[in-house]
Amino acid sequence: MTLSDKRIEWEARMKEWKESGLSAAQWCREHDVNLHQMYYWKRRFQQESMVTKEANWLPVQVTESSSTIKSSPIFIHVHDYAVEVPIGADPVQVAEILRVIS
Repeated sequence: MTLSDKRIEWEARMKEWKESGLSAAQWCREHDVNLHQMYYWKRRFQQESMVTKEANWLPVQVTESSSTIKSSPIFIHVHDYAVEVPIGADPVQVAEILRVIS
């Protein structure tokens, strides 16, 4: 029996076993099949399917965000004072302002 013939035979056996609802051990006993061979072919088919599966990639279109979060100022409230700090403000100046109003 050629490898191709064995493959066809084991594919049919695997299909029959899965459709039976029986455990592998039960099915093998009832069909006079070697359980170790069953596991060998099961593992072989699984490994082959992992190798031959292609990734299903979906196209993605990246657009620039229209969000204004990155350009929105930060508002800091200390006691009775409110300070609006623009994005990109000098941290040293902001620290000095906060020190003065604290």
